[in-house]
Amino acid sequence: MNKIHIIISEISEPECRELVQHLKSTIRDYDPALKVTMHRSSLWLSTRKGHFRLIYSRCRFIETDNRHLIFHYEDKIIRKSGKISDILEKLPSDIFFRCNNSYIVNLHHISKISPEGDRYNIHLRSGEILPLSRSRYQDCLVSLGISTPLS
Repeated sequence: MNKIHIIISEISEPECRELVQHLKSTIRDYDPALKVTMHRSSLWLSTRKGHFRLIYSRCRFIETDNRHLIFHYEDKIIRKSGKISDILEKLPSDIFFRCNNSYIVNLHHISKISPEGDRYNIHLRSGEILPLSRSRYQDCLVSLGISTPLS
């Protein structure tokens, strides 16, 4: 096992550090090069209509429309002003991937990647299709853990 991923939603930073130290001390044959990464399972978004908790597993994708971000959630759509590059910095890279200039996709919702002429499409389990730029195709495969292109 190369990585240990711990998802903690309601714990303070000092408690996180204490937990990591406890894990390090209890893992048999602990290797200091072992990376322990932590991220929260949600992010608070402030909108004109109030504050909304974005639970990562329920967000299929995020798109940008001029100066607004549109979060496609399992049962609703949330709009918020902002830039796609700013929200990408706040999201965990092992869950979310920027597939082109206008979209960020949740990797766990991808069911298929298919060629479409000179570009690629990402098919989500929900049936939605997002464009995948040619320049980001290889990085997307790496993020999904696919070592060779699909035939």
